[in-house]
Amino acid sequence: MVQTKMIRRYANRKLYDTETSKYTTLKEIMSVVASGVNVIVTDNVSGNDITGTILLSAIVETEQDLNGQTSTLLEILRAGGLSKYVGILKEKASDAFDNGVNAEAENE
Repeated sequence: MVQTKMIRRYANRKLYDTETSKYTTLKEIMSVVASGVNVIVTDNVSGNDITGTILLSAIVETEQDLNGQTSTLLEILRAGGLSKYVGILKEKASDAFDNGVNAEAENE
């Protein structure tokens, strides 16, 4: 069973790990996720789930040179957002796999 860590974000934007009763950072959250633990981040005032926003912030913080990724960022925005972009990538990968399988079958 996958463990889940609960994090609260306070109005001062500090992140609080409810399990350890200590403040945490985006880097620490990335480390926890990398170790296989799921996280759920909620806004302390509204109770809204803001996990996606926090994980995206953590990714941006860990990427040192986003300027080198300008063309990819533009593609994501043109696709209509990250989830649509990932869907396009999955479709392209599936098509490439199908084409490879078909080409291999023709060579046999």
